[in-house]
Amino acid sequence: MSDQILPTLDNVQKLMQCLLGNGVQAKQSVTGPDTSKPYVLASYVDENDRIRRVLTCDLGLANSLGAAISMIPAGLATDSTKAGSVPDNIKLNLHEVLNICVNLFTEVSRERLTLKDMKVCAAGEAAPAVSQSIKFSVQIPKYSGGVMLTGSV
Repeated sequence: MSDQILPTLDNVQKLMQCLLGNGVQAKQSVTGPDTSKPYVLASYVDENDRIRRVLTCDLGLANSLGAAISMIPAGLATDSTKAGSVPDNIKLNLHEVLNICVNLFTEVSRERLTLKDMKVCAAGEAAPAVSQSIKFSVQIPKYSGGVMLTGSV
């Protein structure tokens, strides 16, 4: 098994550009999602159904990813973020994006992982403890973008 278990900036940039277009910009970030506000948590499990990796993203990025993948107007994504929610149409799209994001982990590790769950977490809801993490900022043209954390559980 590879020692590298979290995605690199290059992995994140390439995957997001493949999904949403060449204008997407990713960079490493000092801060991750603020869990004192609503956020989205994706859990990835191994073949024994144990959570091995997580991806959390702030509501702004979650709504932007879900909206941008099917060209839902940016205004709806922004309004939803301000309301502290992820509407059903964006949530369905976001689930697909996060399912594809399993590749961020499997490209750098031979471990077989699958998306187990995607959850919109309430403000202040505890995020899972991670042993390692890398944080990224993702900007999507015409959408607000935001930050995400990739972590090893």
